[in-house]
Amino acid sequence: MWFVDLDHADVVLLRHGETTYNAAHLLNGDPSVEVPLTAAGIAQIRALRHELAGIAWAAVVVTPFGRTRQSLEVLLPGRVPIVDPDLGDIRLGEFESQPRATYRTWRQTHGVAEAPDGGESRRAAVERYARGLRRLAEKTPHPALVVAHDQPIRYLLNVLAGHDPVLGPALPVPNATPFPFTKEMLAEGARRLEASLR
Repeated sequence: MWFVDLDHADVVLLRHGETTYNAAHLLNGDPSVEVPLTAAGIAQIRALRHELAGIAWAAVVVTPFGRTRQSLEVLLPGRVPIVDPDLGDIRLGEFESQPRATYRTWRQTHGVAEAPDGGESRRAAVERYARGLRRLAEKTPHPALVVAHDQPIRYLLNVLAGHDPVLGPALPVPNATPFPFTKEMLAEGARRLEASLR
């Protein structure tokens, strides 16, 4: 319901290719920790060239994380991106570089407004994702390609489907999967994310 085809998209959100941490089921929320793509991740992004490289992107956007920059470089070599920290992954603090299952266990006994030691709450992430998505809708030149992460895309999919952004049913977003939206869809998603914070 909320998707359009690439020819009519103002913004395409793309999760980066598979990383070494993805393959090992580890987490990374600190952009200073370099987590490169795997060979499979590079191949995933290369496979998108026929679909995405021929579009005349007015802007390309990445987050401060190296995996988004590397994915963009594989897909569109030489393009200089806008870096948007609001769309970066959740800061994990004490769970940085730890197994995904460890953080999931912690979340079962901590609410969305609680942050791990040295990290960020999921509620705080919703707030900045709303900011970043609104900026994409209203200020970024279109069409725009945005290489980001699972959680901002998943939270957006949840609210556009009428669910809680954090606790909704949307499954983890596959690596190297494009999600095309109009600017109106992104603006509505940002509005719903903001409303979920009230």
